[in-house]
Amino acid sequence: MDRQRRARRIYRAMLAAFPPTFRRAFGRDMAEVFCARLSDEGRTAVQRGRIWAEAMADVAVHAPREWVRAVGQGTRVLLREGTTMEGWIQDLRIGIRGLARRPGFTGAAAGTLALGIGAVVALFSVVDSVLLTPLPYPDSDRLVVVWKVNQERGSRGSSVDHPDVRAWQEAHPDFLVAGYAGTRPTLTGLGDPEVVEGVRVTNGLLEVFGVSPALGRDLTAADDVPDGPRPVVVSWSFWQGRLGANPDVLGTSLTLGGQPWEIVGVAPRSFDFPDDVDLWLPRRHDVEGCGHGCNIMNAVGRLPADATLESVVARLRPVDARLAEEHPDSHRDVVIDLQSMHEYLVEDVEAAMWILLAAVSMVLLIACANVANLMMVRGSERTGEMAVRAALGAGRVRLGRQLLAEALVLAGAAAAVGLVLAAWGVSVLSSMAPSELPRMGEVGLDGRTVLFTVALAGAVAVVFGMLPARQAVRTSLMASLGSAGRTGGRRGGGRSRGLLLAGEVALSLTLLLGAGLLFRTLQEMRSVDLGFDAAHVERFRLSTPDSRYDTEGALALFDDLERRIGALPGVAAVGHGFGMPFASGSISTSTSFPDRPPVDPADQPDTVLRTASPGLLDALGMRLVAGRWIEASDRHGETPVAVINETAARTYFPEGDAIGRPIELSVSWGFAEEPPRRVVGVVADVRTRSPTLPDEPTVYVPNAQLGADVAFVTIRRAPGAPSVIPAAREVLAALDPEIAITSVEQVADAVARAGAPTRFYLTLLSIFSALALLLAAVGLYGVVAFAVSRRAREIGIRRALGARSRDVTGMAMRQGLGPAAAGVGLGLVGAWFTSRALESMLFGVPPYDLPTLAAVTALLLAVVALATALPARRASRIAPAEALRDE
Repeated sequence: MDRQRRARRIYRAMLAAFPPTFRRAFGRDMAEVFCARLSDEGRTAVQRGRIWAEAMADVAVHAPREWVRAVGQGTRVLLREGTTMEGWIQDLRIGIRGLARRPGFTGAAAGTLALGIGAVVALFSVVDSVLLTPLPYPDSDRLVVVWKVNQERGSRGSSVDHPDVRAWQEAHPDFLVAGYAGTRPTLTGLGDPEVVEGVRVTNGLLEVFGVSPALGRDLTAADDVPDGPRPVVVSWSFWQGRLGANPDVLGTSLTLGGQPWEIVGVAPRSFDFPDDVDLWLPRRHDVEGCGHGCNIMNAVGRLPADATLESVVARLRPVDARLAEEHPDSHRDVVIDLQSMHEYLVEDVEAAMWILLAAVSMVLLIACANVANLMMVRGSERTGEMAVRAALGAGRVRLGRQLLAEALVLAGAAAAVGLVLAAWGVSVLSSMAPSELPRMGEVGLDGRTVLFTVALAGAVAVVFGMLPARQAVRTSLMASLGSAGRTGGRRGGGRSRGLLLAGEVALSLTLLLGAGLLFRTLQEMRSVDLGFDAAHVERFRLSTPDSRYDTEGALALFDDLERRIGALPGVAAVGHGFGMPFASGSISTSTSFPDRPPVDPADQPDTVLRTASPGLLDALGMRLVAGRWIEASDRHGETPVAVINETAARTYFPEGDAIGRPIELSVSWGFAEEPPRRVVGVVADVRTRSPTLPDEPTVYVPNAQLGADVAFVTIRRAPGAPSVIPAAREVLAALDPEIAITSVEQVADAVARAGAPTRFYLTLLSIFSALALLLAAVGLYGVVAFAVSRRAREIGIRRALGARSRDVTGMAMRQGLGPAAAGVGLGLVGAWFTSRALESMLFGVPPYDLPTLAAVTALLLAVVALATALPARRASRIAPAEALRDE
């Protein structure tokens, strides 16, 4: 009766708070109906809860501000009527003392939770920085990336031409847009020659990002003219490190590519776009040399304050129509599209990040289940204590609150240790993360992370504290006093422990399958035929400055360097070219065939263009399929030739006769446009960007006929020979000491980097799976061991009556194998969803791969059998006399 009167008092107090809210939201009549329905003594607690929930949902929709105010007032009433802060403080003190008396239990429980909380917080820090935190620029939600969409082909590309950017700027002045393209000039005059990272931009790039220079000015439209001035804006780090933070740096010069460039500005410390750039230079664009259709830039923009993506696109579509009419060869069926910059940066990793966070959350759930089992076991041992408390007047709510207070203490201690583990985990994740993962430099523990940890600790306390509290308050006083702690609680406690174990096993199987699928994916990636041999191959990038080398001079330098490096000890082959496998830089060209009827220029197929020297075939270990490779006689002035890959041969010459056929390309480099080339050979396809992406139609052109002034020099060493790069540097210094090389790397390392994201995800999922499997095994072992200890008297009697050891072992193992079998069944269902979620990350493996599923299930069952067999074997050795004497 006291409990009923107390409940009615709480209802009346809360009703006094809510009718004004209802009257304002729905009117007096509705409020009175609500009060009458809720106060009806004939309704059960479940019915009242349903009425309350429905009413709260209605008020939240129609009067959200009033709802928040009323909920706050009702909560204060509930706290005042239901309990007191002094009571909670007392419970927390009792909980701390009780846990201090059981250091083994406390250490095991808090350590298990700390491991799970630390892993979740560390990964949440990555997800928060990469996916949830806005970009570090003012109003970053208005920053966009510009795309050009070919509506006829259904393709989308980020490359734009310079006239496009100018047309957009003129048509919509409020839409700030800037084009940019990478450049790597050689810096001299500040020590040894050095290749620096730079960007050629149109104008107003800093304005687009909403920042102002720390010193000087931004680049303007007046700088972006052919043969105009040579201004440069330097980065904050370049100014600090290379220029000594000189406050008088404005007006001084840098020698880039052999020419003086005047420093007109220093970018602010916070500005770093694109990543790790030292210099921003004007495009100094010549429309005659690279106009419409010369898509060699990317573009970024800033939406006006009152505009949306759709409104800006709609305003620029007339520009698309005009360009398509004036320049049909390059702009027919091509329209502009915009995408949020934040979405663009994270779209390739977003799904994987959420999957990893879900996976580590499963580990935390398993940890919670283990601690809940521990607390229920401890609660079973405390039935006598709880009975005494109840006999002295403690109600069920009071007993449950005491156990929840202990759970809060454990979760708080675990959260404190988890934060320390998370700080270490963040540094490990940052060092492991592949370069493709954006914004990893911003990852760290901050106020948001601490708040998340506090909220997580509270949620964890509720998750693992509710079941033990429920078990304690549902145990009757007479049963508790009668058992004297002998039986280990009611059967409900055993069912709860079984459900928790089944959940642990199911989550473990789900994680194991994810790790298994990614492992198979990595195996498939490593077994792919790349079309070349990366072993014992190294390379570097070389670019000749326009101020000192014309086309013929650049080719002479490449040839001389290649010849001298080829004569070095340990060199098996050497060649050079542009558009190399797993390297930066590529060229796309449209292709036509003079021996066929002409087609519309917009319908001409796109082809990848790569330059090559005669030695590149052997240096890369490529395979010649038909015809011949490029030869030393294939030079400018001789018959233009080309070698195509197998994909191009199948695509462009399906009849199977490619050798000797003419092919015409739309791109020229240092030399003027050549007449149609003759196909002289076919090589095997080469995967150039990723082992998972097949090669595109590709044409190899002799660099001696194209005249490129930049190339990757590729060197194949003899097996066992040391690196040739130091000697190659000396050779280059003897030829031209003012040229620096860059991008020095082993080609095998470049190939390995392509699989870095998959390895990263696999490593994390493997760690999570191992933790889950270990925790599940410990949970099973603990439950079976506890069951054996509680049934020692029964086992002793069975042994005394003639039960065999294997019968006792089987009886004990069934305590764990039953829940484990149910967990495997649930895990197989969850595995289907896991495999579907991972589908976009897989290669060469079906989402529901039966061999992988069978292997991980067998591994899980083996661990389950071992975890249950050890305590079961101990049960079979219990001596009847000792068990009965102890009882």
